[in-house]
Amino acid sequence: MKIHYLDSSIVIPLMATVIGTRAQRRDPQNLKAAHFVLKTKVKMKISVATYAETIRHFPNSDAAKVMLEYFDAPLPLNERHARRWARLQYRSERVMGDNDAWNAALAVAENGVVVGHDEEAFTDRPDVEYIDYMKA
Repeated sequence: MKIHYLDSSIVIPLMATVIGTRAQRRDPQNLKAAHFVLKTKVKMKISVATYAETIRHFPNSDAAKVMLEYFDAPLPLNERHARRWARLQYRSERVMGDNDAWNAALAVAENGVVVGHDEEAFTDRPDVEYIDYMKA
């Protein structure tokens, strides 16, 4: 099976089930993210873009940094990913957000799948395979 490259739209809810407030730990969307990660037996990784967004969401959290190591985080981006990023942005009628485009470029370049809950951002993108964890 293909490696899953996680978008921040799944990583942040996942992290909230462990290091968030009591309400965040019980939130159904957050629990769905945790369930998806636990039941999926495929290697999962995150890009430096997802890493940055997650750290921004949980500032000064050593627990967040430790949890992110589980995903071999952060994965570096290279010239091949940059070329794919530019191609993804150029080949579509609407431009993606930069971090979404980096995640998509990484997944496409590495023959993987993007996982998140931002289907609109990834719909009709050439070569991008996407799983919405809320629908899986």
